[in-house]
Amino acid sequence: MPHHDHRIEVFDAATGRYLGPATVADEASPEQITQVRTARAARSRRLRKDLAAAQRERYAAVTRPGEAGAAGRGVHDGGCCRVGGG
Repeated sequence: MPHHDHRIEVFDAATGRYLGPATVADEASPEQITQVRTARAARSRRLRKDLAAAQRERYAAVTRPGEAGAAGRGVHDGGCCRVGGG
């Protein structure tokens, strides 16, 4: 029997991988609780920021006025690529 009831060893249930020691939540110090909450809030902010960036639609640069098109799906009439003028 372990004699340290305030610390437990944590393993991933699916893989059995060792995740490290942990302090039982009821016995965590106020500093430890603050650190956990701060880390969770930072991760949440980072995930929200990444999600917003992934959902943002990007638009390609244009050299002439015209219909806006999303990057990679822009309207191209080939006028800038014709040899001998257009």
